[in-house]
Amino acid sequence: MKRLLPVLLVFGLLLSLNITQGNAVSADPAKQVLRIGFESIPVLLDPSMATDDSTTTVIKGLFEGLVRLNEAGQAVPGIAKDWKISTDGKTYTFNLRSSAKWSNQQQVKASDFEYAWKRALAPEAGNSNAFKMFMIANAETYHNGKLKDSSKVGVKALNNTTLQVTLSEKTSYFIQLLAENTYLPVNALIAKADKKWATQLKTIVTNGPFKLKQWDKDIVTLVKNSNYYAAQEIHFTEVQLLRPKAGTSTTTVAYINNEVDWVGGNELIDYASLDSASTQDMCEFPIGSTYYYQFNLNKAPFNNLKIRKALAMAVDRESIHYGTPAYGFVPWNIPGAKLDFRAEIQDTHYFSEDVVLAKKLLQEGLQEEGFTKLPSFSIIVNANSNHSTIAKSVISSWNKNLGVEATLELQPWAELLDNRYSQNFTMARAGWAADYNDPAAMLEYFTSWSTDNDTGWSNKLYDSYIRKARQTTEPRDRIQAYAKAEKLLIDQMVIIPLYYYVADVLHKSNIENVYVDYDSSVVFARGYLK
Repeated sequence: MKRLLPVLLVFGLLLSLNITQGNAVSADPAKQVLRIGFESIPVLLDPSMATDDSTTTVIKGLFEGLVRLNEAGQAVPGIAKDWKISTDGKTYTFNLRSSAKWSNQQQVKASDFEYAWKRALAPEAGNSNAFKMFMIANAETYHNGKLKDSSKVGVKALNNTTLQVTLSEKTSYFIQLLAENTYLPVNALIAKADKKWATQLKTIVTNGPFKLKQWDKDIVTLVKNSNYYAAQEIHFTEVQLLRPKAGTSTTTVAYINNEVDWVGGNELIDYASLDSASTQDMCEFPIGSTYYYQFNLNKAPFNNLKIRKALAMAVDRESIHYGTPAYGFVPWNIPGAKLDFRAEIQDTHYFSEDVVLAKKLLQEGLQEEGFTKLPSFSIIVNANSNHSTIAKSVISSWNKNLGVEATLELQPWAELLDNRYSQNFTMARAGWAADYNDPAAMLEYFTSWSTDNDTGWSNKLYDSYIRKARQTTEPRDRIQAYAKAEKLLIDQMVIIPLYYYVADVLHKSNIENVYVDYDSSVVFARGYLK
């Protein structure tokens, strides 16, 4: 799972660009060019090994899996035109498009998927994302080296266009997972012949809406793949991912100089360089990450629920000036049954900022614990000026609204993680980012079986809600199970949610249907210029 590092941005909720004024690139349908500013160019374009946002941005243009995610984050048919699921929910049979081609004109076969998935799971691959495949029968034991025979892993090409996948247990979000990099196909013939196939222009073979035209240390150029099965849906004729030119300090400056059309998402904005004109081009996208503080529930006085609730209710989240205020754990840009999860399940129904009620709860909690005043405590945060600023704002809210004293303790990131896992803290800064686009990626963190759960909290009822959601295929019932789990988590105030992350973006106003995905990568495949 991804531990959230300090990328602190401001709130917004635009899901796509739909603006009509400003600088424009030619909207001639014969030449639709998008230029995206990149600080660094990927050196490896192997889907199963991609872990950073920049590489993922490129890979989403070059490759496509059995499914792809639409703008709403919902899985729709990709290379698989349709599929069937067995009555027990464990066996999936995918029918691939016979028209799907690799960039070298070879057919995309079911065996390419089988090869790619087993390659990603192989112990020697060292794939940090292999855990996303562990619901496939025997995948985890094969990855761990306990099973040597890859033929026993639950993925098999029945013929060129039929792929059968067997799961070890019913997993309702499995289809959603199939859009992840780890599940993308690899041309088996090419990859077997050359282990370095994904490191150079002359050997890379792809199957997505774009193909690679240029790749060096300063630029990646993608061109429309005319052989893509849905080529009529692809409008950009070329997408360039560009490093700043010599003498240009940042991608933001490159944007101001009209050298690129888009900066942000996976690239930080250089706010100090912004001028008044470029500031007008700024917008914000939610990303699938949440910033929060967690209690040590085993230490007094935070073993008292009323005291925990009082502190959560007394924080002025608007004064933090980062992200959008959070009262739950699942962030924006994670899909629900039909809409965004957060649009369907409003987190302000869990609790809200209420100083009067916070004071009442604090006094009741202190009385229950035999205190007349809350003892001073420390918050451990990783050493970064942004985290310090946030902590000082939170502490100020507590002092102003409750008369509570707290101190700040800065620690290196690794030390902070060690202290959290060993429960050597009173209160700690934390963050979590979704590894895949589903509420499960957030809420399974707090289950009793999660190896990432360092809160010291477990709850059988919470576990049962998550298990029910995993087993339920009806979207509305599934989301309601997740909502019950999240409500229980917040009712118990295991954490103090503070804000949901967003990404700032500079963009030209004629860009349509280009957006930042839940994982901070930029999605441009079905975008266009007005």
